[in-house]
Amino acid sequence: MIFPLGALATATMLAIGLTACGGSDDDSNNAPENVRMTWFGITNWHYQVGDLGIMLDGAVGYPARNPNPEMVAKVHEALKLKGTVDVVLLGHLHGDHSVDTPEWAKQTQAQYYGSKAACEEAVAYGIPAAKCTALYGGEKVVLNEHVTMRVVRWVHSIGCGQLQNGGGIETFGYLFTAKTPAKTLTWYVTDSGAGGRDLTTDQVDRDGVNRGAPLTNLSNAVRDAGIGGFEVWQGGPESRVVNQARTVVPAFDVRYFMPHHYGARGGFNILNGLHYPYSEDEMPELKKLLAGANVPQIYSKNFFDAFVYDKDGVRQVDNAEVKLAMGLPASGIGPGVQGENPRAGEMECAGD
Repeated sequence: MIFPLGALATATMLAIGLTACGGSDDDSNNAPENVRMTWFGITNWHYQVGDLGIMLDGAVGYPARNPNPEMVAKVHEALKLKGTVDVVLLGHLHGDHSVDTPEWAKQTQAQYYGSKAACEEAVAYGIPAAKCTALYGGEKVVLNEHVTMRVVRWVHSIGCGQLQNGGGIETFGYLFTAKTPAKTLTWYVTDSGAGGRDLTTDQVDRDGVNRGAPLTNLSNAVRDAGIGGFEVWQGGPESRVVNQARTVVPAFDVRYFMPHHYGARGGFNILNGLHYPYSEDEMPELKKLLAGANVPQIYSKNFFDAFVYDKDGVRQVDNAEVKLAMGLPASGIGPGVQGENPRAGEMECAGD
């Protein structure tokens, strides 16, 4: 079910039932032990929480103007070796994130969550209107008896020295809580985001509605969840992450940082493997900040690297079967040749 959170959510939002979200009525016997997290490019994440599968964005090629049904089907078949896709999420409408998302919703028949504009696009593509839930920020979505998602109205990334107050691309983060027998697992994922003043500035959208300050929105979601913070932060964007980290890491007691939104500048072919690596040294201020906070950076070396998050923390796990289905090596880079980040030297700005 979905419920609005506080005054920042749409007042007329009604509770609605979800379809095909996995789970059962037996709370004690069906509780998940962990979350299996698989990254497959840009900001594409697949989370398997027990028998519930959640996917973010799902871009299978870039640049692209139209969805690629064949490649979506290939990736879906690979992911099904380890899980399901019952829920499809979109962080924001943008060419490197959202082109293939409606196709995922069509092929999986999963409930799709995104902005109003994203739902309009999906319906035009042939998705039944009831299968796309328009988000505004502040919603609480009960995915099953163990897993709850809270929608955070966030803010899209911007360039050096800039400040935005709404008017940009509608951007959402997702705060998850998953109850396991040992503990409640907590993680927050965003597929973009500015930092500094933008996190504390009320965002007024194009309709003149004040959607709140991103940091306040996140604080409201954490408070509603009854948690002090979240252990795992999967943070975009592809640059200037330190601006977010200076506030997010200490304010929400982050224990693990899993960066994403890298390896695709200029385009990517999912069958070739990661085009260029994530390098901690390209963001020295972020590296220094996280080291000082004893927060490790945990990141993928290639598409379809997988991790398990449980009571003991986050660790990488074997995903050779899924990688084989995609023509990728069991570990390491390839099969394509890996180059350098074309934005090397521009990942942080003066003053960051």
